[in-house]
Amino acid sequence: MNTLVKQISCYSIFLAFLSITSPAIDTTEIEIDYDTASFKDEKITSKGAEVTVTYNKKEEFDELDNLHYQISYNGVSQLSSSAFTQFSGGVSLKDLDGNGMPEVVVRTFSGGAHCCNNYTVYTQQNNQLLKAEKGFLDIRGGSFQDLNRDEKLEFVSVDNSFLYAFSSYAGSFPPSQIYTFTNGKFENVTRRYTQHLKSHAWEMYQIFLQSKKEQYEVNGILAGYVAQKILLGEYEQGWKFMLANYDRTSDWGLSIYQEDREIGKYPNFPTALKAFLIQQGYLDKNGQPQ
Repeated sequence: MNTLVKQISCYSIFLAFLSITSPAIDTTEIEIDYDTASFKDEKITSKGAEVTVTYNKKEEFDELDNLHYQISYNGVSQLSSSAFTQFSGGVSLKDLDGNGMPEVVVRTFSGGAHCCNNYTVYTQQNNQLLKAEKGFLDIRGGSFQDLNRDEKLEFVSVDNSFLYAFSSYAGSFPPSQIYTFTNGKFENVTRRYTQHLKSHAWEMYQIFLQSKKEQYEVNGILAGYVAQKILLGEYEQGWKFMLANYDRTSDWGLSIYQEDREIGKYPNFPTALKAFLIQQGYLDKNGQPQ
């Protein structure tokens, strides 16, 4: 047997040995996209947690649940539930709070141009299965990231209330929202993550420059930028920048509503923006940063 044949033969034996001796790697995530076909009883497992998932693909919304899942911890069945999702979604096991026991994260999508993603999290606490929902978010949704490398995952998203507030969807640039998952609940901790906030503000600034150069909408970007600067403790700087650069010809967001009825208009964008920031809790009732 020549040397090359011996090498190939030894390598084949080595691979076979690995397949026998290596432990099975847990599958911890099932992703669903437009091309995903229907499937039944697929399993994901991690550290004693197991989820069995069945998905029936639907082309049209009919309000009938098509994502079914069963949750077990340490071999004990905890929950059987279902939801509707269209073209996008998924089920994953992630240790969000760093306690060694993975949470079950179910993401569903309602369908539509810009809305809506919903995130439902199940966690085992004191032998009870707790449920928390992040609520409906636009198509960008959010992501779980370990921002400070403490082996706990933050949920990183944006404040959806800024979408369409002062521009079209494409012209909006919402400020950051960051949550931790603790004791079965989401907690807003946005202001703790200064480096992320600065990075997001810089991205806003760059997009603003591009939009202004192309004579595209800027007020939706500036609204988010001022809010982002408030989160950074730099309200005055952000406000002055907005005053120097806002589009005085746009009347988007100037209408005043009461119970879904228009009762008047703000005189200009800065006045409307200040009222909006007070309403959303970025400024107090006197117009000062919270």
